Amino acid sequence: MGVFVALLAGIGAVSAWCAVVLIRRGRRGATENADGLLIEQAARLRAQQSRSEGRDFRAHPHGRPGPGSRRH
Repeated sequence: MGVFVALLAGIGAVSAWCAVVLIRRGRRGATENADGLLIEQAARLRAQQSRSEGRDFRAHPHGRPGPGSRRH
């Protein structure tokens, strides 16, 4: 019974620690320096490009059809 209580206490402590970390991260504001803003902008552009490339692949999984690639 003591092992079970210790296990529950350990799980509760880890959960509380995770909650504190997540709450502290949420309080941070937007990046204020120029380097951080440039890094965030580059990350947003990379994410947008990867999403659009994924859409292209789903639309044409074997490559984009060219103007003369019609099958007869």
